[in-house]
Amino acid sequence: MPAYLIVIKQDTLTGSLIAKIPKNMTPYTPQQIHHILIGLGYLAPEIDPKPDLTKFAPWKRNDNALTDQPTEEAIKRFQKQYSPKLTVNGNPDSETRSLMEDTVKGLQNRLKFHGFATNTELPSDKPFYGPATYTAVKKFQKFQGLTENGIATMDQRQILQQASLPPKKPQAQSQLKLIDLYFQFKKNPQNSSYIAALNNLQQNLPKDVLNKVTNKWRGTNDQNPEIVKLTNVFTYYDDNNANHRDALNHLQSQITPAVSQAFLSLWNKK
Repeated sequence: MPAYLIVIKQDTLTGSLIAKIPKNMTPYTPQQIHHILIGLGYLAPEIDPKPDLTKFAPWKRNDNALTDQPTEEAIKRFQKQYSPKLTVNGNPDSETRSLMEDTVKGLQNRLKFHGFATNTELPSDKPFYGPATYTAVKKFQKFQGLTENGIATMDQRQILQQASLPPKKPQAQSQLKLIDLYFQFKKNPQNSSYIAALNNLQQNLPKDVLNKVTNKWRGTNDQNPEIVKLTNVFTYYDDNNANHRDALNHLQSQITPAVSQAFLSLWNKK
């Protein structure tokens, strides 16, 4: 029978004080789980303007409980990719945490196998998505001609599983830049693919992101604003309006690689 470390926390569903984490599992803090979700491409990052790159990847630190909507949705996306092994419920239970740890360890091992990090830089007993992992991922991305953002998506992790890496590809031209897409939309605002992509994006973004985009767009600070439609953002966008620029920039910063890929697939559909 495995030994367990008992961790007391408030269960969000029942109100009972329960949680068991096997002793041999890394006891991640909420902050560390947030950075794992960002680093694996499931949670949109917010860049820290003054990062401590000796201890953390350059994303804002968040040690809050893992119960806010963006984090729960990110956990669900992780769980969905590993179902039926994991239950898709947005709860960072011991099975989910264990698979997160295995995924980070697997990523680190493949980065070392291909020469992007050493055992000293990524020791086997440090399964965290910290500055060393972030830097090694960027080296791999540069070698492959990928966007150098330090985020190892599922597709990139699959590339690292290969015995030898494929030839370097030219920088992808499909990188999502909303301002460029706005100019495309402006020329053909009735394009059904553009409208479908924007509507799909609206459905896949967390409510708090849409609230912030809405407040930035209107220059307000409402707690529960009437959400602005992204089709209207593209229809009425004015590059001379600071609120509009701020809203579009924030929207771009909150789109994860997976959401970006789905969005561009719809946008470019003939």
